[in-house]
Amino acid sequence: MLKVKLLRAEAKAPTVAHPGEDLGYDIFAAETVHFAPRGGAIVPTGISVEVTDDTGRPMGALLRDKSSLAARRLIVTAGVIDAGYRGEVRVVMENLSDQSQEIHAGDKIANLIPYPVMTGAVEVSEDLAESSRGAGGFGSSGRR
Repeated sequence: MLKVKLLRAEAKAPTVAHPGEDLGYDIFAAETVHFAPRGGAIVPTGISVEVTDDTGRPMGALLRDKSSLAARRLIVTAGVIDAGYRGEVRVVMENLSDQSQEIHAGDKIANLIPYPVMTGAVEVSEDLAESSRGAGGFGSSGRR
């Protein structure tokens, strides 16, 4: 369940265009924001959220790009909402293009994707279990 608090009159609650099919909720800008060429900005949404699963267990959320904005080279560059965060959701975005861009109040700006909290205790150890990948890093799966 996504519980939403509207923090200002211009705020819009998240929506789902295709219930049962869409992975995330559409999140809207609460004010107009200008992006200089190759510049960044933080876009306020005017909402705070509480996400839980069907059993009421707290969940976090990830913020991801809207494909329509990514095609214009406006991307989301930060996007973790911890389960206990109750402040305003603000979306950190970058304009990767050489043109000025603008987002207007009421525009869809990001996808909010609920995500289970899976963090637990940390154990420092001298040994880790063996795996088929081992220490293979960047590009290692494409090499022979």
